[in-house]
Amino acid sequence: MLRALLFHVGPPAGLTVRLAGSRVPYEGRLEVYYNGIWGTVCDDYFDDTDARVACYSLGFGSANYYVDG
Repeated sequence: MLRALLFHVGPPAGLTVRLAGSRVPYEGRLEVYYNGIWGTVCDDYFDDTDARVACYSLGFGSANYYVDG
């Protein structure tokens, strides 16, 4: 349910997202800070629309994503 709120409506006030696990600032694992902890966003049902919203939330103009593994 949190993923639907984050990526289809936009992040609620105070919700923070980041890319982690890479030395390059514009790539990495998408994480959400919620209830005091960072959690990785699951790739189930994650698509181009979700990637575009996440990238926009992070201040990037475009999106590409792939699932590693």
